[in-house]
Amino acid sequence: MKILHVIPSLAKGGAERLVLDICIALQEIPHVEVCLVTFHEDNAYAFLSGKINHRIISSTVIPSLRGKMKKNVHELQQFIEDFQPDIIHSHLFESEMVLSQIRYEKAAYFVHFHDNMNQFEALKVLNGISKQKLTNYFEKKIVLKGYSKRKLAVINISNDTFEYSKRVLPKGIKSYLMPNAINTSSFACVRDLNTAFRRITLIGSLVDKKGQDLAIQVMFELHQRGIHLHLDILGEGKDRSKLQQMINDFNLTEYITLHGNVDFPVDFLQNSFVYLHTAKYEPFGLVLLEAMAADLPVVCTDAMGNRDLIMEGYNGFILEDRNPQLIADKIEMLYNNRDMWFEISKNAKVFSNEFDISIYISKLLDVYELKG
Repeated sequence: MKILHVIPSLAKGGAERLVLDICIALQEIPHVEVCLVTFHEDNAYAFLSGKINHRIISSTVIPSLRGKMKKNVHELQQFIEDFQPDIIHSHLFESEMVLSQIRYEKAAYFVHFHDNMNQFEALKVLNGISKQKLTNYFEKKIVLKGYSKRKLAVINISNDTFEYSKRVLPKGIKSYLMPNAINTSSFACVRDLNTAFRRITLIGSLVDKKGQDLAIQVMFELHQRGIHLHLDILGEGKDRSKLQQMINDFNLTEYITLHGNVDFPVDFLQNSFVYLHTAKYEPFGLVLLEAMAADLPVVCTDAMGNRDLIMEGYNGFILEDRNPQLIADKIEMLYNNRDMWFEISKNAKVFSNEFDISIYISKLLDVYELKG
């Protein structure tokens, strides 16, 4: 079986990391030949992409509201015809746009919903029509026209994306629920509890929807209670300066560090006693699995997709109210109760094992065999 995965780039992100883990695992299977194509040079995962057959093929499709769309897919078209994949598995909306202009009928196509791609939403005119809404509308028409000409199935990473894709896509498209997976062995660690019980880790792009401002407020609340822990925030993004200013304003520069992007977060996870996640919206929460695979209880806000992962009081705590005092209560409870911490830590590890990449690949191959 020949399998082609397509994603715009290997910029830092959960979708990109999952694609690489999938390709690495697939190539270990004797009857499978796998290739990953990206359109752009960005690569935050050179330490992983070097292990697979990875091709960068510059490809673009830009619709025009005034005239003929601009597209550059000739090289990709030729590559697909030469590679002759049985499966074409696409990730993120830019890939959907590009593949809509590819003419290749020998493959079964799988569209991966890593989040609720808002380009598929219906055009609503009640609040006015912006240029972005019009762009989304025309892009959706282009993509759906491409879908109508091929055998297609959808893979969803959570119940939230599953319900969304069913609502926005045409009826009759086969849809599968396949929660994300990780290589759990990569996050196994041994921690010095005396050191670990001084630190908390949070991982995510420094953008508004990840809600690190709330995490800073939680740390301030803990310090007001006399619990002087250190928060390591891993990730990069446009909100860095705003968050750093907030840290300065709360006089927490000694206790909160913005580390930027980190290739091996397990080094931080093994030196923490809690994983804190304060996202406003999270389609799934791959980092939650990574934290649990490192034996960490998770304290997080309700961000929709992570409802599938956190069982209250079993492997962590999930809070609907974005209240720093309530979040601090959970962290303080774990900090002061080692027996509870050990129990939840053990449960977190057991839970994460259900999402190992080996189990995922077995299910994915079954779905591929069904050809949608």
